[in-house]
Amino acid sequence: MINRKKYPSSDVPQFIAPYLKDAILCPDLDTLSAFLGLKRKEAEKVVLRYREALEGYKVREIFCTKETRELAREILGMLSHYPATKNGRDIVLTLTASRDKDELQRRFRDIRKCEDLRALMGDAEAKVRESLATAEIGKVSFGYAPLIATRSKEIERAVKQIYGDFVRVELVDSAAKAEVLLQKENTILLIGEDAGAEVLDAPGIIAKRPEELSDTCEIYPEFVVNSFVAKKNAIEVVIKLLNEFDLLKESWLFEGVSVKELEEVLALISGIEARGAGALEFDELIFGWEEAINREAAKIMKTGGGADEFRNYLEETLARIADELMLTREDTNILSASAYETLEAGLPFEFSRDKIAGLRQGYNRAKSERRYYELRDLAKHLEVHRDGVNRSISMLFYLDFMLAISQFSRDFKMNIPAITEKGIGVTMGRHLFLLDEERKSGEKVVPVSYSIGEANLGIFGATQHPVSILTGANSGGKTCLLITLASSIVLTELGLPVPAERAEIPLLPLYLYCRKMIRKTGSFEYYMRALSRIFMREGGKVVLIDELEALTEPGAMGRIMASILNNLPKDTLAVVITHLIHEILPHISVEKVRVDGIESEGLDESGNIIVDRQPMFNHIGSSTPELVIKKLLGKVKKEDLKVVYEDIINVLKKEREIACLK
Repeated sequence: MINRKKYPSSDVPQFIAPYLKDAILCPDLDTLSAFLGLKRKEAEKVVLRYREALEGYKVREIFCTKETRELAREILGMLSHYPATKNGRDIVLTLTASRDKDELQRRFRDIRKCEDLRALMGDAEAKVRESLATAEIGKVSFGYAPLIATRSKEIERAVKQIYGDFVRVELVDSAAKAEVLLQKENTILLIGEDAGAEVLDAPGIIAKRPEELSDTCEIYPEFVVNSFVAKKNAIEVVIKLLNEFDLLKESWLFEGVSVKELEEVLALISGIEARGAGALEFDELIFGWEEAINREAAKIMKTGGGADEFRNYLEETLARIADELMLTREDTNILSASAYETLEAGLPFEFSRDKIAGLRQGYNRAKSERRYYELRDLAKHLEVHRDGVNRSISMLFYLDFMLAISQFSRDFKMNIPAITEKGIGVTMGRHLFLLDEERKSGEKVVPVSYSIGEANLGIFGATQHPVSILTGANSGGKTCLLITLASSIVLTELGLPVPAERAEIPLLPLYLYCRKMIRKTGSFEYYMRALSRIFMREGGKVVLIDELEALTEPGAMGRIMASILNNLPKDTLAVVITHLIHEILPHISVEKVRVDGIESEGLDESGNIIVDRQPMFNHIGSSTPELVIKKLLGKVKKEDLKVVYEDIINVLKKEREIACLK
């Protein structure tokens, strides 16, 4: 075999393009990486780019910050553990976000249909998933690269354009050169009307017309056949599932899939595998015939037969050998001579090795030529069924994907959101990653309800301001709420359920800025550049910001944050977590911005915050310093120090009350 070079996905050989598309649509990342000579991760990017083009949106246009895209990857990483098949996991890892409401509603409808299907399956679902777990697409073998000979440079260029380095091509300007090639190769595809015309009748030389060059079944039938052989296991699983479970056969997933067609394809594949397994090499055939001749000779001698009887038997046997070896008249004479040359030496009988050696190449050429025609005919028969086979296999792995989503949704108590335009909100929403921890440790996640903008979830006190500032003590749950909102948006735009009893989600670009990234970069300039992206694109968006105050001194940062909030693009929804509420409030429009707070009830004996994680709307939450001072006040005995602590608490309290009045 020749080495496959790395092909850019935009510059692949023409013949392989339909097979690449099949691997992308399935998707089958292993096959795609083999075809393109890429690592699996790079093949994943090829599928994502294709799906972005199909959706009309790039991931970066929907998940607009590094933090948002990282969040999406973490969510899909969780979901990727649920499919039973590798291809099911590939579907998860290449799932693409969309802002097309119709497309997302289609995905939601499929989820509802899958729930109905699971209800019908009942206990049978375990058997279905058990069968699914055995399904896979094998590695496609490229086989032996065909050799194409031509005397036309134009045809040579066409071969390279259509087949790249998946086949070999040689310029042949004489019969002598064709003979030289034939000494090295058992089969040559000779393209062109007069290329090597003098040796066209030689075994192994297969003439092709130039117009047949683009027909992969004619030029590279082994590849076509092997592409089906790789899918044999998956075809078997589809047949098994549809024969055992009528409810699958009658479901929307496998509508139009013909079991009879799949069984025909399976029979064709099995037939070629059986023939290939039974093909003997030249020396094996010769040894076999020698053993048969010696057995018959012993039988003739035992029954009193003479030399004439043995010669008659030998003549008949030589004729059968000539037929099986597909020998020419000249080679048949050589076979006969090799038999009679050693006959005078007596038994055991054997062919003359010197004379018979010349027949080996002719046999191999004839066998190779016969195999080519068998593969070509099989490839043409199989190619007719390619669309049907691909659709059935795609639906097989899509079933695995849908069952995975359904189980994922049940495990995390997720529900399909309503798509809105001017508001975002969740009732009894929960942090997805904390829910994952809850399933492992049993520590309960506290649900919260929250909304901004024109959401209609009936959350008491949640006025319809498009922007909110979320305040409260450290470890009170502000960041968890922000991630809950972000995760709900990401899941919705991926066409997946969200971890809430009810949710209303707009299809807007998401700009998430996380505190952990701020700590990682620590650069004021970096984050000002990152925040500037909010204003570089027109139209509404969702902006979620978690504590930027560490980037510079509080007074300046408060005014900067106020300017950002006051100048958000029209129809933008935003939630900003900050401890700089007192620095921000004097500079913002209260008509546009709502201030909410997660209120604490104090500190326990260990110094941990006792907190009600449900935000209070239009209320500034207690700060961490205030809680700490209250804790110290409860322990101090000196009256002078008590006065100091009480004064500090009163100052902080008055500051909070004044801020609320503003």
